[in-house]
Amino acid sequence: MNIIKLAVIILFFTLTLYQSVLQAESFRARIVKVQGQVYVVNAEGEKREPAKKQFLVNQNETVVTSKNSKAVLQFEDGVMSVLGQESSLKVEQSGWLSQLSGKVYYVFRKVFGKQKPKKVRTKFSTIGIRGTTFIVDANSENQQIALQKGKLNIESPAGDYEIHKLKPATDNYAEFKQQALQRQQALNNEFGEYKENMAKEFIEYKKSFNLNASRVASFKGKRVKESDLNKDWSLLFDDFADFSKDYIDAYREID
Repeated sequence: MNIIKLAVIILFFTLTLYQSVLQAESFRARIVKVQGQVYVVNAEGEKREPAKKQFLVNQNETVVTSKNSKAVLQFEDGVMSVLGQESSLKVEQSGWLSQLSGKVYYVFRKVFGKQKPKKVRTKFSTIGIRGTTFIVDANSENQQIALQKGKLNIESPAGDYEIHKLKPATDNYAEFKQQALQRQQALNNEFGEYKENMAKEFIEYKKSFNLNASRVASFKGKRVKESDLNKDWSLLFDDFADFSKDYIDAYREID
């Protein structure tokens, strides 16, 4: 083997090793489970498919799932996410993720001490997180955030939200009876009407708001409507959790 050929081989392996070291130093996440077709797109638009478990994802790269595909990602800063089919998630600087499309399930560990709260950015909101489990649906026809546990702070990317909520209905029959001393006839029927009036919708205008556990926020432009977590959402949470069960169980043992 001549000297020139040997030098080329050494240079090739040196560059390959250098690139591997750079990738290992800048990685933000590992793809630990894949179903169907999943690929990673870098900042230059180059696409590659995970060839093995523990596939590294770097800052400013986007993970994309095709139809009937899913992926589980574990992040270096205490986050786990599961991408549903036809979803895309951009991995940004530490503490930040940008969900571009589809449905993504998130599990965030609690933030202690002086650590900065982590955030997920979408076209319709910036979500501040401190130890939560939630799903974001960022499809164009369905823009929703469903919170299973914990609390989220949701901030508008521009202008105030128009937040529609229901007033809590009272179940205090004695209180109603006191207000209706002069209307004893058909008291039970009137109580039903009283509860209905108390449950009428009211509107707030805010740049940001908190979403509590077992609640869903639905977005249509600047209009936001809150509702309870229903059976369909519960089944979706179960489906994501079942797909990533081994990883979630190990993850939660650390907390």
